[in-house]
Amino acid sequence: MDVILDQAKLLLDQGRPKDAEVKIKQFLQQEPNNDYALSLLARCLYERKQYDEGIKVIQDAISFAPQQSFYFYLLAFGFYQKENSFLAIDNLNKAIGLNPYHAEYYGLLSFVLLGDKNFKEALAKANEGLAIEAENITCLNARAMALNKLKKTDEAIATMQHALAQDPDSEFTHTTIGWNLLERGRHNEAAEHFREALRINPVLLNAQSGLKEALKSKIPPYKWLLQYSFWVNNQGKKLKRAMPIILYVAFRLLILIFRQNSATESLAWIAGGVYLLFVIASWTMNSIANFFLLFHPDGKYALSNTEKWSAITVVTAMLSGFIVLSLSLFTSIGRGTDYEFAILAAGLVCLSLALPLGEMDYPIRFKKTNKRNLFSLTLAGLGLLSLLFAAFFPAQSLVVMVVYGIAFILYNWSGALRRK
Repeated sequence: MDVILDQAKLLLDQGRPKDAEVKIKQFLQQEPNNDYALSLLARCLYERKQYDEGIKVIQDAISFAPQQSFYFYLLAFGFYQKENSFLAIDNLNKAIGLNPYHAEYYGLLSFVLLGDKNFKEALAKANEGLAIEAENITCLNARAMALNKLKKTDEAIATMQHALAQDPDSEFTHTTIGWNLLERGRHNEAAEHFREALRINPVLLNAQSGLKEALKSKIPPYKWLLQYSFWVNNQGKKLKRAMPIILYVAFRLLILIFRQNSATESLAWIAGGVYLLFVIASWTMNSIANFFLLFHPDGKYALSNTEKWSAITVVTAMLSGFIVLSLSLFTSIGRGTDYEFAILAAGLVCLSLALPLGEMDYPIRFKKTNKRNLFSLTLAGLGLLSLLFAAFFPAQSLVVMVVYGIAFILYNWSGALRRK
């Protein structure tokens, strides 16, 4: 029977988790309490992104062999993928307690601490792992990321170069270097490392995501917003959630101060315009940048179906809004009739529809979806209804427009507060 597990491990190492899972389940029919077989099954489930199932399986393995440090490491990895840092750290400490001389445990612990924005402790744990195994790729990558977050750029670069020297064909290292360079605003160099990672492993999602961000960073406004996003993320989850409110209050105070003096009153309008432009850009810039990627030789293949349709619908809504607003403000169309207000409101609705259209999942579905997508669909439907009223029942469109406006405000603020 051990031959079956050897075959399963070989299949798993070859990147064939489904085939390995068949072999392992065949073995477990004969020995359901075999802890090693259960650990292999958990790894198969992790490879297939089935983390909840994998966690349950490795917990069973631990119940049969509580002294196996590697099983606690596997359990911690599952919790790390589920973004449960507390349980990930707890189980990694158990693994280290059972075997304090395994560098990989310290490497993963460093990555968990990086996710918690505990950069100094992450660096310390990566260094502990490297003291055990100086060439450990996980610890080297974690150390480079921690140094990068701590603004120790020269040391970070030296660590990344050392990691590449140990394994120049490590897609993990190339991806880590790519993200570090991207955070430093060096998007062209980052793109090269992401491309190399994808050459080695064409289905590596983290490298695909990084390449898209690097390509979109060629658009200056997107690059600025991305750098802002990196900065906010590095400050921690609490500040990230509070930042929309902080910015709103700060700009309101600034506008109020400028209005106190007639000499600076015009600056109040400028401040309000800057804030409005920032908000609109934060809503739509990702989809606009994705629209440009549709015409890029690399980018068009990197976009998902949702990203492609999101880009198309957002740009269409914004162009339609600008055209309708121009007709309302700079022509005499509808002047002196019930359509005068309706055309102006329709332009604003078209522009605002860019927000829910940019957050919807495509293809559109109402079943087996999340609350965010349902809210987006509902708001988009209400917006389309208000446009129909503006076109065919202009005199009665005000009520529908007001309802849509209230829903839009609720959607905007609930989104700002729920984002991590």
